[in-house]
Amino acid sequence: MSQQDPDTRINELEVHIAHLESAIHDMSDMIKSQWDRIDLLERRNKLMAEDIKRLVDFLRTSPEDDAPPPHY
Repeated sequence: MSQQDPDTRINELEVHIAHLESAIHDMSDMIKSQWDRIDLLERRNKLMAEDIKRLVDFLRTSPEDDAPPPHY
């Protein structure tokens, strides 16, 4: 194994660390974006579930419940 100049080795490590920091920053931004998307999808899912429940409840009502008003 060849010995490198300590300054060269430090510079290489600093460059490597800078690349790692950039990658970490990019991944952090991506994770934040994904969490925002998950939150949006969860809200939409909840609204759709409520809509489906209302639709099912409506479909389960008996025809007697939908009798015409007395003036017919």
